[in-house]
Amino acid sequence: MKKIKKLLSILGFGTIGGLLGAFGGADQTSKAWRRICIPSLITLYALYMLHNWWLITIMSMCGVLSIGYGIPDSTDEGSSLGKFWYNLFNGNHLLTDIFARGTIGLLVSLSLISIPILKGNWLMYGLCSLGIITVYSTISWRALGTFKAFKKDLLVSEFITYTVLSILANWVIFV
Repeated sequence: MKKIKKLLSILGFGTIGGLLGAFGGADQTSKAWRRICIPSLITLYALYMLHNWWLITIMSMCGVLSIGYGIPDSTDEGSSLGKFWYNLFNGNHLLTDIFARGTIGLLVSLSLISIPILKGNWLMYGLCSLGIITVYSTISWRALGTFKAFKKDLLVSEFITYTVLSILANWVIFV
């Protein structure tokens, strides 16, 4: 019964993170729902579970989630990160999308590094980091449709990305 409660807790945590991330990306909503609320949720949970103030470093994720990853095109000059990968791959949009978003996934994972430093669970951290980087690299930029929540159209790809991020961050803290 305890394992089922823990699993439901992790899935609930992930759903909240996914909704915050997708809501933060919806039209006419503040990006703070994504940039501040998700790192705060993860940090508060880590502090509650592990009782160490070094975990406040997880809030560095706020800065990571504020990095632009726009790819240059006819309507947008792109972000610095997007331009870097775009130029490196000679305008190949597919590779640019994968590597620009993968860079964000890598930096998000690095914002969680205080957890394995304190817990010593480096293998779990590495596996969860790989999952975070993979979801950013493969799903976050895809057009997977929308769904309605909170009177907004939310992107499925953003919901999946931030759900996976929240679940895997929770898993690193928990295991």
